[in-house]
Amino acid sequence: MEMNRLAFDFVIVGCGLAGTAAALELCQWGDVAVVSKEPVTGCNSYWAQGGIAAAVDHGDSVELHVADTLNAGHGLCHPAVVADVAGAAPDRVRWLERLGVSFDVDGKTGRLSLGLEGAHSRRRILHAGGDASGKNVMLSLHARLGDELNIVHLNHHAVNSLLVDANGRVAGVLATDANSGEELWIRARRGTVLATGGAGQLYARTTNPPGSTGDGIALAHSVGATVRNLEFVQFHPTALDADCNPRFLISEAVRGAGAHLVYRDGRRLMAFHPMQDLAPRDVIARTIYESLQRGEPVYLDARKVDDFQARFPTIFNGCLARGYNPERDLLPVAPAAHFMMGGVEATLAGETCVPGLYAVGEVSSTGLHGANRLASNSLLECLVMAHQLSLVLQDTEEMPLEAPDSLQPVTRFTTPPPELLSQVQDVMWTCAGIVRDGAQLQHGLSNLLALQDRYPHAAAVYTALLVVQSALLREESRGAHYRSDFPKTESALDCVDTRLQQPCTYATVPTH
Repeated sequence: MEMNRLAFDFVIVGCGLAGTAAALELCQWGDVAVVSKEPVTGCNSYWAQGGIAAAVDHGDSVELHVADTLNAGHGLCHPAVVADVAGAAPDRVRWLERLGVSFDVDGKTGRLSLGLEGAHSRRRILHAGGDASGKNVMLSLHARLGDELNIVHLNHHAVNSLLVDANGRVAGVLATDANSGEELWIRARRGTVLATGGAGQLYARTTNPPGSTGDGIALAHSVGATVRNLEFVQFHPTALDADCNPRFLISEAVRGAGAHLVYRDGRRLMAFHPMQDLAPRDVIARTIYESLQRGEPVYLDARKVDDFQARFPTIFNGCLARGYNPERDLLPVAPAAHFMMGGVEATLAGETCVPGLYAVGEVSSTGLHGANRLASNSLLECLVMAHQLSLVLQDTEEMPLEAPDSLQPVTRFTTPPPELLSQVQDVMWTCAGIVRDGAQLQHGLSNLLALQDRYPHAAAVYTALLVVQSALLREESRGAHYRSDFPKTESALDCVDTRLQQPCTYATVPTH
């Protein structure tokens, strides 16, 4: 075999929690390649301050977890999917524990220490190392990844295209080695899995690391996969308002521990809402945005949170490095793009409408999150999908292939130069941000189409166009999608998803 041609049973694109968990599950059934353009420290999962939602306390139940998720999702969650994910949560927690993840326990009782986050009716958030949950989970799993002899991690490799055989099946990827510039044709004998994460870096203000440019959405759509509900971009309310990209995140768990959002004079920002500082993220994000538009800065007051430094060491040190002491100072905050509720339409096992192609984690759209993700459900979804994917793929047979040359790349995407990505970010923040309207979205669409004419192979532009087109189609306000020209939620659009497929057919259609 030539050096630039490799073959594995399973090829996984992305090394975050979804990709890593999938690799550890699939290596039971064959050899696995994990292909990633960033190391583990460059994925969203690693930087996740929040934990994993699971009904493991005696005062909680799967039914309550389901109800909270459905309530946050504003009529767009798929109830059966929500029930399956919430029901699987305790078992996935035990799986992590078997792999060496140590969840925080109460020093007095010895029981799991459970946190409270926005829109949850019970304390059900498990953490591992306080606000470094993502880091500790990922390091534990990547240590196991290195122990598995039939898993190969090809780091610093950007996937430019999906390889499709003569029967229209996705059968691998075309990747470029960032160090040598060599192109690798990596065949997947039994399944190609996208686990590329989100698209927060399409926005000028985001909590996402540099690699989150929506590549997986572009790759999947370019080969005919349906993408769904891309208009629903969650903006986290409390990113530190400092001029940097990514913005430093201050976890919702800090508000769960007693911090408050306030104006400079101490007035409570969320006093009007029944859930106050733990209202759904979309409500708080828009409230802060509107205040900033009026010229009134908003602050997080965490000065009365007990043992802040011990409970939130990552946040404490991060704020300190940026000139703020959470135990002494008000922290200026502003919303930033954080999570994609939409993505590649997939079953809970990651199956897409394209044979041979699977999508797991944030890049997918399973129907779990609806119009507004419930806090700490995302890492849980990664774990459940990886397990379900393994159950589906364990008995798959090798795809027939007459010759390596029968595989063809579809669209060869390129990594956007910094100046292009900056232009995309400005367009998306201005035209498809926290509050949108038809005129802004049309203006953004025109600007993006002009950029596509100049950079026809830029995945960032491709995905940004899909987001804007989706936002134009949904003429209502629901969850994280707020149209000032259609400010009301339309009951006729309950349970109606926005779906885009190639060749370009755009429609909002009921699916559940």
